[in-house]
Amino acid sequence: MGKEEIIKIIKEYVKNICKDDSTGHDWWHIQRVYNNAMLINKKENADEFVITLITLMHDLYDHKFYKGDVKQKLEETLKELNIYQYIQEDIENIINSCVNLGFSANMTTKKELSKEGKIVQDADRLDAMGAIGIARTFAYSGKKEKTIYDPNNNELVDEEEYKQNGSKTTISHFYDKLLKLKDLMNTETAKIIAKERHLYLENFLEEFFDEWNGIK
Repeated sequence: MGKEEIIKIIKEYVKNICKDDSTGHDWWHIQRVYNNAMLINKKENADEFVITLITLMHDLYDHKFYKGDVKQKLEETLKELNIYQYIQEDIENIINSCVNLGFSANMTTKKELSKEGKIVQDADRLDAMGAIGIARTFAYSGKKEKTIYDPNNNELVDEEEYKQNGSKTTISHFYDKLLKLKDLMNTETAKIIAKERHLYLENFLEEFFDEWNGIK
């Protein structure tokens, strides 16, 4: 089975699963992460096929939606799609990257990733920043029935609580995660893009609190 056919099969499988998602982890998120990854890879020159598969599968069994053994589930999925045997030389890289590139997986200890994994990690983190990141944060928080902001219930959460329940409010998620991403980028390309998107987050919060406090 050729690489193009493998990509096509996985793409259709993932698209069918996430096409109706309303938490910000939909098919268009996958597309944006792919575009970000390809942009980054223009300078990194990593394996484009591996990057593509990691991108397609990185949210399939995210901890926010799946509580089982992610590694095992990914392997089972690839076997069910009759793909596993055709990507043996890349399987460890792909699965390790999917399991360990997420923000919550790296809160205490930074996980070791391949070059391809680091590229997709950067691409995914960029999509959590800037205007898109803000939109996704409110989409996810709305789906989870989170309060927009509560000055009396807005403290940061630890790793365990973050993994179990996420941030306390939508705005506190900026401080729990989004504002930390700029300094976590791996590649020079992502670092440059992240600076601008980080500034957009800061400007949004400044405007938000000015309006909240009646200054504007």
